[in-house]
Amino acid sequence: MRIFKINILLVLFFLMSCTSKNVLSNAEVLQSDENSISLNAFGANPEYSVIYQLLFRGFPSSSQTNPLISTSESEIQQQFPQYFNQFFKGNRYQTFITSSTKNQDGSYRIVVNTKALKLDLEQNSIIRKFGY
Repeated sequence: MRIFKINILLVLFFLMSCTSKNVLSNAEVLQSDENSISLNAFGANPEYSVIYQLLFRGFPSSSQTNPLISTSESEIQQQFPQYFNQFFKGNRYQTFITSSTKNQDGSYRIVVNTKALKLDLEQNSIIRKFGY
């Protein structure tokens, strides 16, 4: 019986360690339109998480329900490694954040200039003008 419990704990530990590396923040959309999106985000690196989710997942109940990039993130990052290295590792994504302030509850109020981000993706041939 003791060995059974140890095995169960080991299996649970293994399953918990197999989680995705790109953990997205919990975000609440406050306002969105065709030019920007404003939201409250929780997480370790909320600005990065918000931009990542905007690019590859989108935000339900906002004007950005669909992701800006419809191709899978690993495929598009392999196709344009120089752009995404500079964008994420070089912190270029921060240039598209209009405002980022810490709230009293520990969350961050973040405003992203989606129009400028979309234009940058179009100019670097990551997406087409009409999004597909």
